[in-house]
Amino acid sequence: MNYRKIIFSLLAMSLLTSFLFVGCVTVKPTPTSEVPAPPSQEPVSAPTIEGTEIKVATSIPETNQTLLTEDAILNMQYQSPLAQAAVDLVNGRFSGEINGMSLTAVVEPGIAFGDLNQDGISDGALLIAENVGGSGTFVSLVVVYSQQGAFQVSPAVTIDDRPVINSMTVDQGVVKLSALVHAPNDPMVSPSMSIQSEYRLFGTMLLQTHLVSALADSAEHQILIEAPLEGEQVQSAFNLRGSMPIGPFENTLKLTITDENGQVLLEEGFMVQAEDMGLPARFDSPIIVPEGSAGTRLLVTLSEISMADGKPLAIESVMVISQ
Repeated sequence: MNYRKIIFSLLAMSLLTSFLFVGCVTVKPTPTSEVPAPPSQEPVSAPTIEGTEIKVATSIPETNQTLLTEDAILNMQYQSPLAQAAVDLVNGRFSGEINGMSLTAVVEPGIAFGDLNQDGISDGALLIAENVGGSGTFVSLVVVYSQQGAFQVSPAVTIDDRPVINSMTVDQGVVKLSALVHAPNDPMVSPSMSIQSEYRLFGTMLLQTHLVSALADSAEHQILIEAPLEGEQVQSAFNLRGSMPIGPFENTLKLTITDENGQVLLEEGFMVQAEDMGLPARFDSPIIVPEGSAGTRLLVTLSEISMADGKPLAIESVMVISQ
């Protein structure tokens, strides 16, 4: 036996087996460019809205504000004349219970803007309709005015139960309102008395300073003040002079003198002269300036009051400066 051939054959078979085994191994290629996996991040939770405390205040919360927006007015807080409590509006509405009273309040369309206190910043006037159940819906005027870098909300002045508002504007520092309100014998669904009314800020108070009213097909109830003039300086006594197209009942008006703090310094009857009931009247009477008011602005107001329901038929005011 040729052992050399046998050994050679065994070596050849071993090499062939090794080659075939290596050729069957799959090698995973190394990528030429590797995209790094994104770093692991902690999940971000969605922001939550926490409840805010309702604070009793009658102001727009923005400070150092020079532009009053409709959105700010529709989300302000005001003092409800019906509920006698602070009410927070949301998008011009409120519905809920306050002091055991169910209240619904809605800002009427037609917010008016203009400078009400001569500081160069535009203020706002709005009408709010309130209902506490039943058919009555009382509409009140509220103004939002700038003061010391913030906007303040005035106390409300009630217009009427379910009035028909024709127009409301702010002109030369005065809120002017045209509407139909109820005469004493009107059904609540049909007001028939037309009014032209004006409101102005005096200090921090919103006051009705002018009113002309008339029933359908009848003459207007109006008071015209000729003296003193607006802004005039007056002594401790001055004459209040003017006229009326229709004299008041028993020739008597109501005289009111108010200071800038809203304090009524004088309230009393004021006589006019007319030849007969329903005829034109005139007045020219001395007014004594209340003590302690020297150097202050005073609002002198004459009002004709209806004997049927106690509401004003005519109002006229003049601002004077007491020397």
